[in-house]
Amino acid sequence: MYILVLLLPAILRLAEKLLSQTGGIASRYGPLMAMGLLAIGYIVAARRSPVVNRVFWRCSFWLLSALLSLTGVYGFILLAFASNITAGAVLLLTAVIAIPALSSLYRYSSVSNTIWDNNL
Repeated sequence: MYILVLLLPAILRLAEKLLSQTGGIASRYGPLMAMGLLAIGYIVAARRSPVVNRVFWRCSFWLLSALLSLTGVYGFILLAFASNITAGAVLLLTAVIAIPALSSLYRYSSVSNTIWDNNL
């Protein structure tokens, strides 16, 4: 259920961009790819199985953390200063929804994690 909630804002953004025929490839598919990567990381962390390698997931964690932090800040700016309540709320909610998955991804890619001991 959490994975569906995680992917929902990205899918809605994709639908909005496709229906309005605006934005480029990164604008249309970027949020879906980012949330998809986060969802995959969340699933493999829950299964405790090594996929790809630890460095990939650690880099993904830092990249997604930075992007989602910027998304949250931009959503807050839209709410506070641009009075665009819908877009700001969706962006801020997306950043908040991703926090448990980011936390799980951090623990999954940690150096002391025994998942990676057999794959070094």
